[in-house]
Amino acid sequence: MLLVLSFGLLIGSVLALCVKKNWESLILAGLCFSLTVYFVGLMMFIAKKGGLSQEVMNFLFFNRAIRTWVQYRFITLGQLGYLVALGRYLFPLCLVELAFQYSMLSALRKAPLLRRLAAVLPALSLVLYYPDLYRPLIDRWPGMQDALVLFSYVWVLAYVVLAAVLLVVEYCSTTMRFSRRSFLPILVSLMALAVLYILYCGQDPGQVYRFYSYDYVWIKGVGYLQFTLNLGGYIFLVAINVICGVLGLGSLLRYTQTSFSSDRDEVVLERKFDVARTGASVFVHSIKNQLLANRVLYKRIRAELQQEVPDLEKVRAYSSSLCDNNELLISRSEELYRTVKAKSVRLVPVKLDRLEKITLDRFYKKYPDGRVRILLDREVQVLADENYLSEALYNLLTNAWEATIGYEEARPVELVSHQERLYTVLEVRDHGPGIRPEEFKHIFEPFYSSKNANFNWGMGLYHVRTIVRSHLGSLRVENRPEGGASFYILLPRYGTVRWGAGRKMI
Repeated sequence: MLLVLSFGLLIGSVLALCVKKNWESLILAGLCFSLTVYFVGLMMFIAKKGGLSQEVMNFLFFNRAIRTWVQYRFITLGQLGYLVALGRYLFPLCLVELAFQYSMLSALRKAPLLRRLAAVLPALSLVLYYPDLYRPLIDRWPGMQDALVLFSYVWVLAYVVLAAVLLVVEYCSTTMRFSRRSFLPILVSLMALAVLYILYCGQDPGQVYRFYSYDYVWIKGVGYLQFTLNLGGYIFLVAINVICGVLGLGSLLRYTQTSFSSDRDEVVLERKFDVARTGASVFVHSIKNQLLANRVLYKRIRAELQQEVPDLEKVRAYSSSLCDNNELLISRSEELYRTVKAKSVRLVPVKLDRLEKITLDRFYKKYPDGRVRILLDREVQVLADENYLSEALYNLLTNAWEATIGYEEARPVELVSHQERLYTVLEVRDHGPGIRPEEFKHIFEPFYSSKNANFNWGMGLYHVRTIVRSHLGSLRVENRPEGGASFYILLPRYGTVRWGAGRKMI
């Protein structure tokens, strides 16, 4: 059972590493690998030690044949003991490193030396428990045996507790729902693995080295394997193993699947936009149709003016239609040009109040009567090209207002900033009907629009997404429980945060 769970976790972590090629996934793979190594060492030690009930043996090995096969594998006590040591001391190191990686506590972020110091105790333990050093050390100073057992057991438990506290604090400090949803599988997986590790971490490598010694004090041992269990206790402990293993593996696979789906959607969108680039002839054809329609209007105007008594009402109507078509043609051509052209983005520190001013100037030119509620930490800085980022915010505010005025009146759209983990988040909220479930997979696609196709080419949100990605950020969307939708621009955090500065309502 233990080997099945540990190998499953190892496979899951390797999949996560293949999908998400980053530092966190590498440490996660190291965490699962160390746990697998630890369990393999324990299983071999238990098989060779014997003296356990048949129920426990069945739980560990499934049947006698597997136990016998493991029991008679050739491995020296030195090799087996150090295998146990590697797994035992690398797991808490990887766990606390992951906790440091995910934690946004400023004290940890400003003191990278703490992360380096975390490797000192595991490295020291691995040196002291090296077989060629451990045996002469214990033979010369017998009291060192119990001291090493206590020392290693205390720091191992301290690392696991520290990591658990940091992860729980990080989860409780996360305020945005989609951030919590993405972090929850990681939290559940790591906590389940930590509990599974705690059940067995009492096995000291020195007990393996001194396999035949009768004067050794059995201080901790392999958890519950030191004493005889009744049926209820056995079922309870087996349930803990199974639940923790399933939770750890299930959450890990869920995290991997979510990462894979996200990356796959990004690839699909990129391919669709590549198709859009090559399919620009479709737009040229559409523009040609607009020009042909303008030619018809022009001929009608000229024909009417050639009459002895021109109908000025018709001329005015034709002229108005011609003007509208021309403005639409210009607007659509500019939109296509902005989206397809190769951009040169210059990222410099920009305060949010500067982005607010440029964005609102553009918004009120289009909607003089529009209402926007601003909740920005105005002194916060982001690395941005103020022209492009304000254009992205303008597009989101325009979409939000258009969704609101057709659904509810007199409710302002909102522009809000958050400091969320590694990101400065700019959120645009509306009070419209929200986004239909079938639209979520398509709203960022080029040329997709749920509005009037004659006036909207469906390039706006893809244009916003392109701008955000050029700022090393990401764009997310979700419906809010109270109604309406929220678009989130996540930008890498820059500089020092000053909370609550300059929030106002317009």
